Amino acid sequence: MLEWFGEISLTESPAPYLIYIMLGGSMLIATAGWAGQRKRTLKAAIMAVGAALTCWLILEVAWKPFPDRIPWQIYVAGAGASFVLFSAFLQRGRRRLLAALTVFAIAGAWGVFNLEFQEYPTVRSLAPRPVAAPMDYETLQSTYEAARQAPQLDGREVGALVTVDLDATQFTHRPAIAYLPPAYFTRPDLKLPVLVLMAGNPGKPQQWFDSGGAAITLDDYQATHGGISPIVVSVDGTGSMTANPICVDGPTEKVQTYLAVDVPAQLKEKFRVDPNQQRWTIGGLSYGGTCSLQIVTNAPDSYGTFLDFSGQREPTVGDHSKTVQQFFEGDEDAYQAVNPERLLEDAAGTRKYAQLQGRFIAGAKDSHAREDLSELNRKAQEAGMQSSYAEVQGGHSYQVWRVALRENLDYVAARGGLK
Repeated sequence: MLEWFGEISLTESPAPYLIYIMLGGSMLIATAGWAGQRKRTLKAAIMAVGAALTCWLILEVAWKPFPDRIPWQIYVAGAGASFVLFSAFLQRGRRRLLAALTVFAIAGAWGVFNLEFQEYPTVRSLAPRPVAAPMDYETLQSTYEAARQAPQLDGREVGALVTVDLDATQFTHRPAIAYLPPAYFTRPDLKLPVLVLMAGNPGKPQQWFDSGGAAITLDDYQATHGGISPIVVSVDGTGSMTANPICVDGPTEKVQTYLAVDVPAQLKEKFRVDPNQQRWTIGGLSYGGTCSLQIVTNAPDSYGTFLDFSGQREPTVGDHSKTVQQFFEGDEDAYQAVNPERLLEDAAGTRKYAQLQGRFIAGAKDSHAREDLSELNRKAQEAGMQSSYAEVQGGHSYQVWRVALRENLDYVAARGGLK
């Protein structure tokens, strides 16, 4: 692929104009069938609006699997693409044309989604060049650890991305993805600190290394630090793409126990890590950011540092009363007993959290995260934490989270005792 082609932006101008032209132009052409096929075109429009409204009712009212509201632009784009698709089925004499336009309409709707969440900033990000060697845990042990040899790509030593299952006390979870830098293999004397990361909701562990750019960030870091970096492990904090266990020990899933007890114990068993967990960091984006603050406030001995990127003010399924009812049988006191904001308020003026440090990062265009995290930072400082609040250009998107991770990796390394 030509270098210039790979650098074409999918989110910056003129990409947004092209996206809206693809989607809007397809809709206009589909609407052009109104004159001769008014009933069929109107039926397609009604079906498209109905489909979008049904999705909204399911995702925002009835089921509500995600703590954050889905931007309205996503529903509008979905309705537009659906209108072109239904028109292709219903209109006569134009089905081949509309079938072809459906491809452009769907691409336009995907583009609108990508503009919101910025998962793919450039053409190259759709199929990035690997900068770390993927492998399973058995291959790590039998091949690379045994030989004390780092993986190689394009004639240079790189890190490994290891898929590993971290056993849980009681949590139906997906495998974790662990980044091990080259020095992990070539210098068996090293005991490296750990950064545990969590994706958002919806999300999965692999997203931090794909959309979150963690693999590239870590490869760049180790290349300028003698092959050394923190070990970074992206773990499952939800259980599935649509689950929202609000990171607590609930009636069926013990998520807090998994992250505060099981994950550290398993990492010490399976990898050569610094055993001092106060040198470890836990962090995440959106739901994962909320969860990181929950863990350090409820189990302050489990990690010494947290990174809260665009997290919510409190654990939630989108509605406070529903959250309390679903996870605490309506017991507000039980909920507040694990709510980070209340724990920070109760610790104000004490040194309960004096050993902890952390950073709150919000997108400059993410008004909810800005308000919530700036307030949480104030309360964290009053509770004795050494915390800070900062903003990064962008909204509630990977545009923010990629930059936040890159700009805070030095901080994580320093907290872990690396220079």
